[in-house]
Amino acid sequence: MSKILILFNKKSFNKTLFCDHLKKNLPPNVNVDARDLEDVSVDINFRNIEICVGGTNFEDYDLVYFRRAGGQFMWLAGTIALYLNFRGIKYFDTTYREVGPMGSKLASFLKMAYAGLPVIPSYYCHRSLVNLKEMEIVDKFNLPLVAKEISSQRGEGVCLITKREDFQELIFKNPEKNYIFQKYIPASEEYRVLVLGQEIGAYERKTPTDVGEFRSNVALGAKEEFMDVRDIPENFKVISLKAAKTLGVEIAGVDILVDKVGQPWILEVNRGPGITYEDPKSDEMKNLAKFFVQELGNIRK
Repeated sequence: MSKILILFNKKSFNKTLFCDHLKKNLPPNVNVDARDLEDVSVDINFRNIEICVGGTNFEDYDLVYFRRAGGQFMWLAGTIALYLNFRGIKYFDTTYREVGPMGSKLASFLKMAYAGLPVIPSYYCHRSLVNLKEMEIVDKFNLPLVAKEISSQRGEGVCLITKREDFQELIFKNPEKNYIFQKYIPASEEYRVLVLGQEIGAYERKTPTDVGEFRSNVALGAKEEFMDVRDIPENFKVISLKAAKTLGVEIAGVDILVDKVGQPWILEVNRGPGITYEDPKSDEMKNLAKFFVQELGNIRK
């Protein structure tokens, strides 16, 4: 028995109508399953990645058709397309794998996890399912855990979940937003590495100035300490360059958290990373200009 999955962006009569007519024209040994993108969950645990819809793993299907994604679920369709590529599952339309910059943190985490990079264990489900899945999320990561809004930047939309009631408050206050839930890893130190092509353009330590703040974003007041790029640890360099290359970002700000036992974790890879202009110890603009001149030279060769 072959199985086809048809994905829709919302519950509608047209879904049933479409599938009923399709079944009439298919041989009896082909089964059709219609599902909503709203029911998709994504579980990333290093290279062990599982995407399900309504509790059924996508690997149970032989063919997937994105009937409707719409603007609301375009980023999720792109993430699923990447997963289907990695798993060798045929799907239509393959244009979804080209979502690119319109993608999300979730797609970036999935790509980096498949590349063997140290991505923090993450879980996604649609906001409408969070209250139903909160026990599953807590069992997976324990408390506290981190909730990270899909399209957040500069530390905004990132918060700690310390008790189960926080899930309800999160969704109640932000009814239109979707979140990735992550294991909370206490930081020993955090760093930002500026990648310029295949080189490191800057390397800095970030330290929160608020004792009660777990985020080390400069936009939230964290202190920057720029260091000589020649002193960057080799594993930071390897991780940063590989992460940027994996995501196809030539100018990237790679945020790295180091846990209490010295293990580095990728927090984020930022396109169009923030630049510090006034600090005399920052070589960011000087090295960015050097990178541009070098690339102009390559064009003329």
